[in-house]
Amino acid sequence: MLKAYSHTDFPILESWVTDEALLLQFAGTDFSYPLTAQQIIAYQTIHQDRQFYIGCMEDGTPYAFGEIIPQENGSHRLGRILVGNPSKRGVGLGKLFINELLEEIKQHYPGTLVDLYVWEKNIPAIRCYESVGFIMSPERSMTMVHKELAYHIHKMTYNTAAYAPIIVSNL
Repeated sequence: MLKAYSHTDFPILESWVTDEALLLQFAGTDFSYPLTAQQIIAYQTIHQDRQFYIGCMEDGTPYAFGEIIPQENGSHRLGRILVGNPSKRGVGLGKLFINELLEEIKQHYPGTLVDLYVWEKNIPAIRCYESVGFIMSPERSMTMVHKELAYHIHKMTYNTAAYAPIIVSNL
């Protein structure tokens, strides 16, 4: 189940972001450690067209955080994807959350392409995105430098039209 993030969800997000390396991996350099509610509020004030989401289990327990970002070309991008509790990673919740975000895009946003960026060494995330249908761009998209270390970032793309349900009509 997907719900829009609200400021009352911040303590959950804060508890998931346990160190600077994790924050950098899932959020890039837009935020600094320790993550604060003020950073999130400032980000949302600047980027009012972007929407944060929380993935929740059927019982309402939050398990993931992510963002849908409209792009200038009419497509959308997923960002800041995090399955919160480390003990919940690697059991299919990332795939569930990505599918929920893609369904949100299909239902509420125009366009068929969805992109995301992933650090080339984040193999579990890459495998998760590929299992949903994202395809890796053949070339590295960018290199992010943080504290004199280079992080090679790849772009992955998903085509919602390619995975749309096939409607069979009786003629």
